[in-house]
Amino acid sequence: MFLTACSVGPDYRPPSTDLPDRYSLLAPVTKAGTSDLEWWRDFNDPVLDRLVARAMVDNISIAEARERVAEAQAEARRAGVPLSGDATATIRDNSRGSDTASAGLSAEYNLAGRAGWAGRAASQRLNAAEIGVEEARRLLLAELGSAYIELRFLQESLTYRNQDMASRRRTLRDLNTKLEVGEGTRLDTLRAEALILETQADIPQVGARIVQQRNRISTLLGVPVGSLGIDLSHTGSQPRPIGATQPGVPADLLRARPDIRIAERRYAAAVSDLGVAEASRYPSLSLSGAITAPLSGGSSTESLAAGLVLPVFDQPGLAAAADSAESRARQAYLQWLRTVLEAVEQVENELAALRAARQAVAASRQLVALNQEALSVSRELLTQGGNATVLDVIDRERSLSAARATLAADLRDLALAHINLRTALGIGHSDPIVINTNAARPTSNDAG
Repeated sequence: MFLTACSVGPDYRPPSTDLPDRYSLLAPVTKAGTSDLEWWRDFNDPVLDRLVARAMVDNISIAEARERVAEAQAEARRAGVPLSGDATATIRDNSRGSDTASAGLSAEYNLAGRAGWAGRAASQRLNAAEIGVEEARRLLLAELGSAYIELRFLQESLTYRNQDMASRRRTLRDLNTKLEVGEGTRLDTLRAEALILETQADIPQVGARIVQQRNRISTLLGVPVGSLGIDLSHTGSQPRPIGATQPGVPADLLRARPDIRIAERRYAAAVSDLGVAEASRYPSLSLSGAITAPLSGGSSTESLAAGLVLPVFDQPGLAAAADSAESRARQAYLQWLRTVLEAVEQVENELAALRAARQAVAASRQLVALNQEALSVSRELLTQGGNATVLDVIDRERSLSAARATLAADLRDLALAHINLRTALGIGHSDPIVINTNAARPTSNDAG
């Protein structure tokens, strides 16, 4: 009793690691304020706003995360019961016809605070499950935003292909006119017709990908395909974020990223599991009793016994279990550290991607303008008998088509980089939950 009166188990401290005071591509800036947390509003797109609002209510992954919270709550309630044991009751009929009833009780209480450690482990896993709802929201926002951006990219690509088709048919009409007056050749018209068929072959594939992307959005919102109820027809332009993202400093990720906070809670739970393993090596108080009485009346017999259960012969196995729990705690810390380092890497990568996408969009816009002018000049020279051939016009047609496709892809990459950076920073899912990091530190009352 004297030995078990002191605290038994590890002393938990929150995990920590050295992080730089800035990201390599940008100087430190102020962290995004509350008004900046809903990053999807940076696109000023009412359809995207509706999709996000709907997904937060109906998404299946979020519903599953909430059910994991309910499961963890039940486990925490069960772990909060300090006694373990059972009670039995029986009614017997002996050979002489006299009925008797008996009840038995057996219970065990670990004097080193094993139940307290188990309760803390369950509570920390409950914290992890609660943060898991935020993590589900963070990942959903990223996937839904990316799916929407991809849909608009495909719709814009289809628009460009239709514009290409109209331009190439115009070229074919001009060539047929020249052929009729003897200024062209059949080879010229064959080249123009082949370019039209090339465009026609691309359009159905883009249309199929649009349908697939719409279906993906429906699934993310938790509704069957065709039952979305939100108009996803082309709005005429690709979404582009307004304003700059403020990344803050790497240390902000420790509180902002739900996956990092989940890893921290799992590490705390692993430390508490180590406390359970170490407390199991100490004595337990055993209680047992029985009552037997005839149902027809008369005297009854009662017994009650208490004693200490000393795990003497189990010590080698219990010591091995404690060593195993200690290794699992170290693994949990390493998993937390890996999550932190990967989060910093993601932010750095997305900062680079965002900067590159902005530069690419600016160059692509100029490229489209130059190819549009070149096509116009080539077509004018061809129709007026200037120094331009059919091959020049067809080449400019293809160059303009490629430039438009590049611009659409660059605008998509810009939007995706904005989404991915906000996701990597842990912005948008909800305000961070404040965790009491001292909750797992044992006290003398816990051990008694």
